[in-house]
Amino acid sequence: MKKIYTLVTCLLFSYPLFAQYETVVFNYDRTYFNEGQPLPAESNFMLTGETGGNIGMVEIAIYGSPDTNKKPLYRNAWKKGPSSSENSFTLPVNYPLRGNEKYTFLLNFYEPASAQQQQQLLRQLNGALNAYIDQSFVVSKSSVELRKHPKQLRSDLNAIVNQGLALYRNQINYEFRGFSDIVLDKLEQINDLRLRKARLNILAREGEDKRTLRLKYAQEQIEALKGLVNQEVAQYANAQLLALTDSKKITDYATEKTRNVVALNVGYGGVYYSGDVDNFSSDTAPYAGISIPLGRAPFSSAFWSRSSISTGVFFQNLEFGDDNVATGPVVKRPIYVALGYRALPFVRINAGATVLQSDQASNSISDFNIDRVYIRPFVGLSLELNFWMDLNR
Repeated sequence: MKKIYTLVTCLLFSYPLFAQYETVVFNYDRTYFNEGQPLPAESNFMLTGETGGNIGMVEIAIYGSPDTNKKPLYRNAWKKGPSSSENSFTLPVNYPLRGNEKYTFLLNFYEPASAQQQQQLLRQLNGALNAYIDQSFVVSKSSVELRKHPKQLRSDLNAIVNQGLALYRNQINYEFRGFSDIVLDKLEQINDLRLRKARLNILAREGEDKRTLRLKYAQEQIEALKGLVNQEVAQYANAQLLALTDSKKITDYATEKTRNVVALNVGYGGVYYSGDVDNFSSDTAPYAGISIPLGRAPFSSAFWSRSSISTGVFFQNLEFGDDNVATGPVVKRPIYVALGYRALPFVRINAGATVLQSDQASNSISDFNIDRVYIRPFVGLSLELNFWMDLNR
């Protein structure tokens, strides 16, 4: 049995894989990065800049367009340490930017909220929540009903709080995650409330009729709901808040131009023709081709970035036995198409199919004839070299 494939050259060296952060300096006064230079592409970078003495937090958000109302592509924040006196921030941006693109950046600067600001925020939130709760109930002669489903009403209450907190952040990463199930249970309880039981639950005063008693009972339950809601909001609003004091928007800022890569494969492969283990017909030959990656390393998983579709030609025709020589159509050499995987740096394994054309005679190469074209499986091992091409877009 013939040897299926051999490696012409072996890899005798390795290269370091240590990723480093490139520093990007933000100029607050001029609102640009690195003196107006493009931002690094396809790598993480470290953003640094000056802050005022009272700034306790700097937040960056990256958008794919000038519309900052959408969800950002990436968000991160720097917070000043409790005992730090520095007037600068250093913030890792672990989001590789695509080359030859433009992004919009939003930098928000926060200062610790004063006690007066926190109290004012809490009053505003409680006022908005209480007003919404009051208009969410319909009180009839015998019952209290919600205008919306209890879960939808809780969702609306969450939205009111989140909107009111839009200009605030928390120093200890404690986020408002919505009202608890206790609030939901209270909403459901009020929605199922029957006012005819009012006399059994509250103490009637002299002169109070049934209608007055029922309204009083309904109002007590609604006030109890407000108390629960206000208490849960206060747990967040009183916890080391930071208030937005300044914001910088950098629109359509360019990234570095990245170079286009053409991957050239040179290797040795084997093609199966027919037979089984005892009667095996195949041949080997050197080949060369190009690879198109299925993913780009900074933006896809390791598997997809190492995988590719390859195509190329063998340097010589294949012999599968006496008077059985295979060439290829068009270029008069066998052509292959394969899926490849880079198992080691510069070393790629290929597996796919070879397009062959049988010769009329062993010593001659015939013209293209579709009737004599056939396909056989192929495996190969190759070295892969990347060639940079600076193409203008």
